[in-house]
Amino acid sequence: MKKILRLLWSFIRCSLLLAPCSFLWAQEHSYAPSDIENGRGLYQANCLGCHGDDGDQVEGVRFTSGRFRRASSDEDLIRLIREGIPNTLMIPKTNLSYGDTRAIVAFVRSLPTGGGMARDDREVRIGDAARGEALFFSNETLCSECHGVNGGGNLVSPDLGNIGAIRTPGALEEAILEPLAEVRAGQRMYQVMDLEGRVTVGLLLNQDTHSVQLLTEDQRLRAYMKQDLGSHGFIPSPMPSYLDVLSDNEVADLVAYMISLKGEQ
Repeated sequence: MKKILRLLWSFIRCSLLLAPCSFLWAQEHSYAPSDIENGRGLYQANCLGCHGDDGDQVEGVRFTSGRFRRASSDEDLIRLIREGIPNTLMIPKTNLSYGDTRAIVAFVRSLPTGGGMARDDREVRIGDAARGEALFFSNETLCSECHGVNGGGNLVSPDLGNIGAIRTPGALEEAILEPLAEVRAGQRMYQVMDLEGRVTVGLLLNQDTHSVQLLTEDQRLRAYMKQDLGSHGFIPSPMPSYLDVLSDNEVADLVAYMISLKGEQ
């Protein structure tokens, strides 16, 4: 009987210690349905173009994980949205009020929590990560000319610093050999041609009924009125295929390097 009472008392003490943490967590992530619904519309107008419907269209970012590389609280997320991230596509949203930004955070927090990476049963050779790293930064592949690893590269191409945590080896191998097989919505290139035939290509940041906003290949932000365009639309990815460029061993080494890149979100 004494043993049972001791166990019961231990359980009560643990519950009392954990209760404040649970209460604070609930406060931090508790939003009214109206906040979430308002945030949905604001997200679609301001964030959808890059992050996609499920918040997973930017490499290295997955909203459904509940973890963020540069934010640990809702206030951090609000500040991040309003101030942006220097030298990235995450530009400051100065048009949004504090309440608007809080509603976007409410919507992001409401997204269903995702598990791990999607199941992928493809057999993939995994080579040597050190050789793959050397190949990634070499003149043979020029991967680092476009893709950064926690920095570097350009703003148009996704940073791969967290790629190993969100993509399977099969998907990475496919991206090297058949880059057009799967192009995520947030990475599709967009082309506009004005009425005089001048063509501009870039990453689609946003569009509405009347305008299109791009981050162009020369890493400049441009806005175009659709009435001033002869044509506009998505085009194939500029990512080259390495199918006939790299050996099987080199592809395996690149895959090994990329799956080693698992920086925190």
